[in-house]
Amino acid sequence: MKKNKLFQTLFLVTIGIFSLNLIYAQSVESLVSPFKGSVTRGQYQSRFTTLTLLTEPLDSKKNPSRRVEEGALKSTIYKCPEGVSDYEVYQSYKKALENADFDILLACKSNTCNTKRMIQSVYGYPERELENRAYENAFTTDISYLVGFGSHYISAKKKTEDKTYFVMIIISDQRRLYSVDVLEVETMQEGTVTLAPELLKTKIISEGKAVLHGIYFETGKSIITDKSAPSLKAIATYLKDNPELHFYVVGHTDDTGDVDKNISLSKSRANAVIDALKKYGVNTSRLTGYGVGPFSPSSTNQTDEGKKKNRRVELVLRLK
Repeated sequence: MKKNKLFQTLFLVTIGIFSLNLIYAQSVESLVSPFKGSVTRGQYQSRFTTLTLLTEPLDSKKNPSRRVEEGALKSTIYKCPEGVSDYEVYQSYKKALENADFDILLACKSNTCNTKRMIQSVYGYPERELENRAYENAFTTDISYLVGFGSHYISAKKKTEDKTYFVMIIISDQRRLYSVDVLEVETMQEGTVTLAPELLKTKIISEGKAVLHGIYFETGKSIITDKSAPSLKAIATYLKDNPELHFYVVGHTDDTGDVDKNISLSKSRANAVIDALKKYGVNTSRLTGYGVGPFSPSSTNQTDEGKKKNRRVELVLRLK
C-alpha cells in the first residue's frame, strides 16, 4: 500500500522537449529523467552515503549555505543534445520540480549566486565529492568539466508519507554536460537508527569526522542506554578494522541551560562512549575524549529539531 501511495506522488511532466519519467533501480526511486535526447555518460549508485547540498540562505558575498543528507543515492552524468543551451536545461528542470511540488532549496542560474566556486570546491577540488565517486563508464574529463565549469545549480526536496527525496542538479556551461543526483531518505524512528562500519569509513575519508548516530543517553546524564548497543558494535568494528588510526571523541550539547554544565556533560558523554567501546574490545588508548558543549552547533538552537541535531558525539580523525 505504501508503495502505491509513493507511486501516486511521482510525476510525469512535459515541458517543451523535456519529459520526466519514473525510473526504478536498486530501491532508489529516481524521480527525474534526463532532458529528452540526452546521452548517459556515467552512473553511480550507493545504498547508503552522504550528499552535500548547496542551499539558501546566501551570505553577503552570495555564497550558498550547505547541508549534508544521508541515504540511498543515484547519480547520473548526461550530455544534452546539440542546440540545447545550459540555461534551457536549467529552466526545464526548475519548472518540472516546481510543478511536481518539490520545495526548491536553491536555484541559481549563472552569475546570480557564487555557485561556480562552491561547485568546484565541494564537488571537485579540494573536497572532491563527485570526483571521488566511482562512476561507471564515465570519462574523467567529463567530471572535470562538469564540476570545474558548473554554471547553474538546483537543489530541491520532496517529502512523502514514508520517504524524503533530495534532488541536486549541476549544469556545466562546457561540453553540454549536466548531472542529476537523487537521494532517497527513509523516515527513521528514534531507536532504530544504527551506524554501519562502511558509513563511518566513508564519512571519515570524506570529512575527517563522523557523527555517532544511534548513541542514546539518559536525559541530562552521561549514562548510555541499552538501545545504543547496535551502534556501539558498529563503531567498535570500524575501529578494530582500522587499528592504525587515532581519534578525538567529541561531545556536543545544545545551548539550553548553563554553559559550564553543558561543557562538563559533553565531556562526560564523550568519555562514556570511550568506556563503552573498551567493553567491545577496542584499544581505547587511541581515543581521546573532549567536550565542547554548545560551541560547535551543527544546526540552529532555535528549534527542537535543531537542538536534537546539536546533541551528539562525534568521532574526529587526528594526527598521531
